[in-house]
Order: sequence, then structure tokens, then C-alpha cells
Amino acid sequence: MFLRLGDILERSDFFPNIPSKKEEKWRFSSLHQLLDREYDTTPSPAKEIDFIPEEEHWIHVRDGQLLKHTLPTNIHIRQHPISYEVKENPFACLAANEAPFPLELTCNEDVELVLYCDYSSNRFISSNINIKVKDNVTAKIYIRYEGGQKSFISHASHIQLQSYAKLHLSQSQNLETEAVFITQNSHHLQESSHLKSFSLLYGGEYLHNFLHIDLHYNSTAEVSSLLLAHKQQRQIFSCDIEHLSDCSTSRVLSKQVLNDNSTCVFDANTAIHPNTKMSEARQASRALLLDDSAQIHSKPHLEIYSDDLKASHGSTVGELDSEAIGYLISRGIPETKAREILISAFVYETIETIDEPDFKDRILSVMGDDYAQQSL
Repeated sequence: MFLRLGDILERSDFFPNIPSKKEEKWRFSSLHQLLDREYDTTPSPAKEIDFIPEEEHWIHVRDGQLLKHTLPTNIHIRQHPISYEVKENPFACLAANEAPFPLELTCNEDVELVLYCDYSSNRFISSNINIKVKDNVTAKIYIRYEGGQKSFISHASHIQLQSYAKLHLSQSQNLETEAVFITQNSHHLQESSHLKSFSLLYGGEYLHNFLHIDLHYNSTAEVSSLLLAHKQQRQIFSCDIEHLSDCSTSRVLSKQVLNDNSTCVFDANTAIHPNTKMSEARQASRALLLDDSAQIHSKPHLEIYSDDLKASHGSTVGELDSEAIGYLISRGIPETKAREILISAFVYETIETIDEPDFKDRILSVMGDDYAQQSL
């Protein structure tokens, strides 16, 4: 069955609470340009896995359907109906009647794994994954999103870290040229748990990554994102963090590199709830504009209802330092190469936040060695 996106959004039985176009959250959206596109809303047929990953533990998911995995016996994965529903993503249930059941991954022991998520072309696809990390367990997970040429993809994830659990989560959104990818990530951190998250937004026509985090006693969330936009791409990174108890810590760092009439949005809100003590909240957004046609909309925001805390937020927008370029040229480096060096140095600061060398190499391979050169 093929439907126009505009027809889908207008159908109240798909989603009765579609937000007004005037709402601030979507005012930078270019989705109105996609309303005349037709998408196949029928479930895609199951396909056999056509590659064998090199990792010891991996999961392969296509169009939201689990194909194969090599998980140890104490790491449980299943695909079944669950009661959890993402409420804040206005596109999460557009295909709810025909979407595959959500995946549920439970980590009962320490594990390092890679999750491959690829998508078909010219389809409306809904995918969901829910991850639970049990008490005192450390999980290191890399998620790679690929494919989706001319597809509209709505992805949702629900992640729960139990007491003293740790999750190192690295994600790369490297969708094909005309893919639309909207993802809602909800994280719930219990006592003394620790989340370290990195997201790369690269590729695709329109990418929106929304992150919501609840912090309880002595829990920590370290969030970094890298947005690389060119060729009129539209990318949005939204982050909503709530400090619900004492001694909670959040740190957000986002960098954006823009060229070729592209647009990026950084929209972060951190709330320190009343009667909380000794919390720490930091936000930073740094944008590098490589030409006059690129646009960045940055909105760091703090809501503070407590006096006993440390907090900071800021946003900077700039271009390549002409003095630094001149210095490198004076040392015999060609101007083009000098600009590549400065772009790479700006980009790699966020990638250095990834602790796992293998995950870091994967992110660099997605970007390609010549990313800085492509950006010029």
C-alpha cells in the first residue's frame, strides 16, 4: 500500500495529536517539503542475512525485524509486544498498526556488541528497540543505522540502567542521500548508574535525534554529538535532561560542521528539580560554518529550581581561524591542507570522548578519511 506522507499525517487514526506547525519544536523542520512523497506502508518481507560481521557478538536488524544474532546465553533478546510507548515523538506510531514488534534486549552480564540496523528504500518504516542493563552490569554497544534511500524512518528506543549499571553507547546515523530519519531515545538511569553516549549524524536528507534522560541519585550522563551537514541537509539534535535526585551529573557537548546551504539545530534543556542537592549540569554547543549559506540554530537552556548545584551552558559559532591557516601556510603546508587539518581537529574533539578504540575506529570509517577534504 502506497500513501502520501501528507495523507498519513492527516489521518487521525494513525496519530490524533500531530503538533501544530507553529510549535517551536518543529519550526525549523523541513518536513513540509516531503508531504507529497509516497511511501510504501506494507511490511517488508523478511530477508536472509547477506553479510557475516567480524565481531564476536552482534545483532542484525532490517526494517525493524530481527534477522540474526550471536549473543551469549545470558544476554536475552526477543521480539514481542510491550506496553511502553514513546509519547513525545509525533511520528513514532504513524505505522503502528503494521510495524514489527519492538526488540527487547536484556543484559544480565558484561557484554560488548554491535547492532546493525539497515533499512529498505522508498518505504515508511517504524522500528523500536528497548535495552535493559541489569544491576552492576557494564554494556558497550555500538549501533549503526544505514540505508533507507527515499524512506521515512521512525525509530524509538527505551533504555533502562538499573543500579550501578554502566552503558557506553555509540551510534552512527549514516543514512543514504534522500532518507528521512527521526529517532526518539528515552533513557532512565537508576541509582549510581552511568551513561556515556556518542551520536554521529552524517548522511541522509533530514535527521532528527531526540534524547530524553531521567537522572536519579548519584547517576551520571555524559552526552556528546557530532553533526556533519552539507548539500542542503537538515539535522537536529535535541536533548532533554531531568535531574530528579541528589548528586546527579549531566554533561552535554555538541559540535556541528556545516557547508553547502545546510542547516543544523541544537536544542538542549536541562532541568534541576526542586529539593535536589549537589547536582552538576553542563551544556556546550560549538558550530563551525564553512560558508555563508549554512545556518545554525542553537538553544542551550537550563531550568534551575535548586541552589546547591554547579551549572553552565554556552554556545559558540565561528569559522576557520584565518590566523591559524596563515601559520600553517608559513610552515610550508598548502592552504587546502591547512583547512583540512583545522576541520579535523575541530571534529575529533568529540570523537575522543569515545573510550572504546574499536567503536572510535568505526565512527571514523563511517566519516571516511577524506571527510575534511569533502567539506571544503
